[in-house]
Amino acid sequence: MDTMLYAAGVMAFAPTLILMYAVLKRYTYPAVEQPFFSDPAFFSLFVVGLIAGTLLFALYTYLMAPPNMVYMALFAAVQCLAMTAVLNLKRFHGKSDTVFYGYGLGLGMGCTMAFGTIYYFGTLGTALAEEGVPLGATDYVWLFMMALSYILILSAAGSTIGEGIARRKPMEFALQAIFVNLVFSLVLFAAFASQGEAALYVFFILALAVAAAYFYYTMRVKLSRVVREVLRMEGKARKDVPK
Repeated sequence: MDTMLYAAGVMAFAPTLILMYAVLKRYTYPAVEQPFFSDPAFFSLFVVGLIAGTLLFALYTYLMAPPNMVYMALFAAVQCLAMTAVLNLKRFHGKSDTVFYGYGLGLGMGCTMAFGTIYYFGTLGTALAEEGVPLGATDYVWLFMMALSYILILSAAGSTIGEGIARRKPMEFALQAIFVNLVFSLVLFAAFASQGEAALYVFFILALAVAAAYFYYTMRVKLSRVVREVLRMEGKARKDVPK
């Protein structure tokens, strides 16, 4: 039995599902009588995100050995452009629920990036342990933090891209998502390139802070206003949009 595989699954999917519930519970039944999005469509985009994230992670591990700043920057852009390509379909344009579908797509991609990161480095740690250089408990804590950062940053980026599709301004908002993801990726690169344990931890904390701040602003501070404005663009009025 591959213990690391199961551990990676729990550590990736548990926070993903928690974040999914925490954001969506205010926008669906029973909090509101008429949900703001379709559950089947949301979970379909989530699955698409899982598949796309798996393919992109395979590319990521191929290009990032060893970590390269240029490749990491390009990969940050590719992640966001891939989400834009998936969502930039006519049926998603000008629709307030597209913001939620972008969130689902980003959650799926973030989940597989988190899963892959934990499994890849965890397996590497197991190999090092066999050579007498085991990873400590603290190392796995930081590994989980990096994985959580991927879930936060990509789900928020997906929502931003979904907002752009909903407002019929896909590239304007895709560039916003690319910029934040680029900053996040460069901070991660600084962590990988740092010399000394203290610097490594400082950059990991900074990367998590960037991801958490972006997620909080996008999904908590801004989301209800975006939904309200796009509904107004559609000529619809709802008095039950959460504040």
